[in-house]
Amino acid sequence: MQKDDKILKNEKKHDSKKVTETKEKEEKKEKVQSSIATQEKTEKNNLGDIKIAPEVLAIVVNRIVINIEGVAGLISHSKSGFGTLLGVKEIEEGIKIDLIDDKKMSAYISVIVEYGTVIIDVAKKIQYVVKDEIENNTGLTVKSVDVNIMGIQMAKKNLKK
Repeated sequence: MQKDDKILKNEKKHDSKKVTETKEKEEKKEKVQSSIATQEKTEKNNLGDIKIAPEVLAIVVNRIVINIEGVAGLISHSKSGFGTLLGVKEIEEGIKIDLIDDKKMSAYISVIVEYGTVIIDVAKKIQYVVKDEIENNTGLTVKSVDVNIMGIQMAKKNLKK
């Protein structure tokens, strides 16, 4: 009986040693993997800076918004006549982009919605889709997406011949 007890104790000690060794191996492996990940980040950062111009973001936002169901179009913000006189073109009609520290973005979008759509649903969809697409495709963090509903486009009546 005592032999059996000794054997069981030895097995438990042996099992606990294996568990400890396995944990140590896993911890070493995790440390190696984390140091590799840190090196990769450092190398990527050492390649240089990547900056996306607000004009590019405005074009991307424009393409996103005009493809949302219920949006009839974008409307440009009223400006003083100086830009028109000097031939300065607005970045993208109906869209204003603000970059904060080249990592965060705010968008101000003025749209016309189609008659018969639920305006609040269209506005929320614009916010969600723009935020999702910009964050996934550019790596920027979207701070806010302000939607300004500027009008409603009425459906064209069928002309009788």
